[in-house]
Amino acid sequence: MALFMESSMRRQIRIKILATCAMIGALTACADAGKKTAIGAGVGAAAGAVAGAVIGHQTGNREKGAVIGAALGAGVGGNIGYRMDKQAKELEKIAETRRTDQGLVTKLKSDILFDSGKHDLKAGALNNLSQMAAIIKKYPENVLTIKGYTDNTGTPEKNKTLSEARATAVREELIKGGVPAGTINVLGMGPENPISDNKSADGRKANRRVEIEITADESKVPKS
Repeated sequence: MALFMESSMRRQIRIKILATCAMIGALTACADAGKKTAIGAGVGAAAGAVAGAVIGHQTGNREKGAVIGAALGAGVGGNIGYRMDKQAKELEKIAETRRTDQGLVTKLKSDILFDSGKHDLKAGALNNLSQMAAIIKKYPENVLTIKGYTDNTGTPEKNKTLSEARATAVREELIKGGVPAGTINVLGMGPENPISDNKSADGRKANRRVEIEITADESKVPKS
């Protein structure tokens, strides 16, 4: 019994070492493509190693399964990261865009999109959203969450309703531009998560915004 437990522990250690080596290799290979791309590769390698070890266990070779899984996972994760980097560079020409560990966030200022207290898109906003849709639809793996935000003026109920209506208006315009409807979710956040002080006019202006969070469905990532 003791020998069996020791042998099992050794196998687990070997799997972890092999997976770690594969992850390091993936991170090194992706270093030139950008930090977020490397993170994507590393996360993919770790997930792939776990899945590969399970499959390998079923086929009698957990170590080999872990290495193969890590390599495949790193390839998918690295490709997602690379594509997110590329998409961010395209979107930042139209709106404020930043990369996150999960994907990217594009922020649209409400005063550019809407008149005060309204949720009908301004004429000038339509062109920007059309350009954004043209970029976003090139990446079939995209999963979008559109969040509308307000300042703290008015009742919470009214602000939540307004913020959701504004997020929905953005969603509908992106759909018109060719982004699949099934990939877009909408949330009305009201005055939650302010990014500035609501005590000043400039602060309230900054808090009135629509953010588009983009993550990836790895099953829809085109094979490179």
